[in-house]
Parts: sequence; structure tokens; C-alpha cells
Amino acid sequence: MKFTIGLPIIKTEYLQATLDGIQNQTFTDYEVVIKNNASTPEKKAEIKKVCSEWIGKENVKYFESNEQLSMTANFNSILEHAKGDYFTIMSDDDIMEPEYLQEFALLSSKYPDVKVFHCRVKRIDGNGSLLDFSENCPEWESQIDFIYQRMKSKRTLYLSDFLVDTQALKEIGGFPIESFGWGCDEITWCRLAYNGIGFTPKVLLKYRRFLGNFSMSKENLLKRFKDVELIDEIINNIITNNTAKKDCLYPQSYLQNLNAHKTQKQKDFVLEHFAKSSNYIGILLFFAQNKKELTYKGLFKAIILKTFFKNKFYNAV
Repeated sequence: MKFTIGLPIIKTEYLQATLDGIQNQTFTDYEVVIKNNASTPEKKAEIKKVCSEWIGKENVKYFESNEQLSMTANFNSILEHAKGDYFTIMSDDDIMEPEYLQEFALLSSKYPDVKVFHCRVKRIDGNGSLLDFSENCPEWESQIDFIYQRMKSKRTLYLSDFLVDTQALKEIGGFPIESFGWGCDEITWCRLAYNGIGFTPKVLLKYRRFLGNFSMSKENLLKRFKDVELIDEIINNIITNNTAKKDCLYPQSYLQNLNAHKTQKQKDFVLEHFAKSSNYIGILLFFAQNKKELTYKGLFKAIILKTFFKNKFYNAV
């Protein structure tokens, strides 16, 4: 088996389009592991109905969670059943282009020692209208170059645009169980890039950006602070290991300063998310309660964005 497509499902609004994208693949040596991770019996039944034509297919495994699992626990429960040489998690609102598996088959054959690959992405809104495209990248780049470009905000990391070596993923323990979900994929892709990272400039995924992508509850946003700190710790470890190599271009202190700046920007971005679902007093209270994590620059930006809530930024997200 060449590929395992993991499909963790919690909602059905765009699920049929996701399933159709899988069905339309030109490369057919794959299996699908569907995990119904709904929070209520009613939602479980709704998901199962949409997936009814897939349940029982020879290349499909269908499971239901007894109770809703966290994102990382759910991903890892899917990984346990994966038999393919390569593994990808497909979000229940994104769409594979027909050549997705075919192009990744070609790329992984060209770079057999590489453990992680990604593609260019077409970003769409909740109605399927074009927003923009992700950046182009080299066909191969080193782990430290990839991380450097990420810290300079020149690498976009989603979930379903990445494909990894299944055994390599299992060897690092799967997705990090310490993560609440924000950045668990980012951490995993960076960790698996020890032999570099492969890229195809072909647009193979439609990534849907809409308010349903994000949970705006204060509890979840506070959890994101912890996940940003976890990313910071792991990236710093990778920086330390890479800069110890004599042929590394980048000074360690330089990269660590970049990473600290990136970490702070990510924390301030949490405040921007909170601003979307709160009033001005709520924003100020959230800032006051989390001043150690945030900056006044981030507060100012959040208030400005709140003022222009109906601009293109918010419509895009």
C-alpha cells in the first residue's frame, strides 16, 4: 500500500466535497482511515450518514470515538491503523486535487530518503471562492533552511498539504501528545525534516479558510499560548542541533532571536483571534489577564483590526 489518507471528522458542512476529492484521485493505491470523532450521538449519526457509501469498501476503515478525542490523540489513533508507506491527514473541509497522490508518488520516488513533503495550496473561502495561493518553495531544502524561512514568515504550514513517511512518523511517537492541537502538525513536519523537505509547485490542495476553522473560546485561546511555547521549545532544540554542525550557515544566536520574535508574533495573533468574537472591553480584559504573553503592539493591532472587522482580512479568515 502506497498511501494512507487519514480522515478525522467532526463536522459535515463540507465533508462531501472532501470525500469527492479523495474519490477522484488518479492514483488508486491508497487506503482511507475514517475516524468519526463527533461530540454528540446526533452528530455521529449525521457523519456516518454522509460516509455511508464509503463504509464497507475494501480500502476503507471506519471507526468511531467512544468520546471525543483531542486533536493529537485522534490523529494518533488514525496513525495506529495506517498501512501505507506514506501518510496524510485530510481535514474534513479541504479538497484534494485529482493529481494529489500521483504527484506525491513521483516526488517521494525522486527523494526516497526524505521523510516529509508538501505542495502549493489554493486558499478558498467558505463559499469556495478563490482567496489566494501559498508561496512557491524549492523542490528540496534542508531542515534548518525550512525553519529559517518559516521564522521569516515565508513558509505556510497547514495540515493536509503535507505528506510524511508513515514509519518515520511512528518512530517519533506520532503527533506530539503534549500539544492541544494548535501547531501539532507544524511541530511534526519540522521534526521529520531531518533529511530535508520535498516540495511540488503544483497546486494539489484547496484549503478552506473561514471562521469555522477556529475556536474562539477564551479557554482554547489560552491553550494556544501553551502550544506556542511548545513550538518555541522544539524549534529551539532543532536550531541548537543544526547550528552545532560546522557547515551551518546561520549563527545560533541569530536563529534563536528570530524564533523568539516569531513566538511573540504568534502569541499576539491569539489576541487578534480573540478580538473577532469579543467587544473592546473584552479585548482589554483578555490583554490585562495575559500581559506576560502579549505586547502592546499586539493589543494595538487587535483593536485596529476589530475596528475594521468587515475588511478583507476578516472576510478571508
